[in-house]
Amino acid sequence: MALVGSPEVVPEPAEELVPARSRFHLSRRWVAASVVVVLVTVFGATTFLLTRPDGSACMSSPTVYPDSANVYVDGMPRQILVEDLPVPGRLMKLGDLLELGHTAESRHDVSVLGVDDLEPSANLRPVEGRRLVSVSLQERNMGQMTIIAQVGNYTWLCDAEGTWYQHDLAMTRMLAGDDRLEHREKVIRKVVFQIRSDARPARVRTPATGEQSATIADWELD
Repeated sequence: MALVGSPEVVPEPAEELVPARSRFHLSRRWVAASVVVVLVTVFGATTFLLTRPDGSACMSSPTVYPDSANVYVDGMPRQILVEDLPVPGRLMKLGDLLELGHTAESRHDVSVLGVDDLEPSANLRPVEGRRLVSVSLQERNMGQMTIIAQVGNYTWLCDAEGTWYQHDLAMTRMLAGDDRLEHREKVIRKVVFQIRSDARPARVRTPATGEQSATIADWELD
């Protein structure tokens, strides 16, 4: 029985449940910044793929730089022509080995390892409008006979616009060492080129001239 004048007991309202804030809540600013980063990354990758020197022009529309010449007539240099360019060879990647020779006595392999800019010096100096690059070419003797490394003497370089260059004979000889290779010896030669100052190297061609069946390879430069 309730007492007269006693206060009415009113139950407290239940506490409204508020969802806890996730520690992984993403602000609008953070989302916007993430979208920008993704777009920049995608655009950069696309630009790289579109501008990388893939060497396609070297095959579709080859030209030659006429005064990068090691071609001589009666002891005098002449301008090189497209006809002087060796025919295309098998397509290789950097570091792949191209075997030359088919007998146990005379067998060796070559490989293009890469291309680098070459700093000018007192003896190594390009003409105006050119810059120096060097192709690292490995030659290894796997036969029984002593051989002379000479594939670098016939090496050509192509830029991304399809222009082919002969190597600079005099500068390459300045960097050469002992080219005699005994059994299982190898040498890495720096083959020097004078290319246009804004050119991007794209492909190297190494014809093994002097053998009964000349072997030619094209090496794509990454």
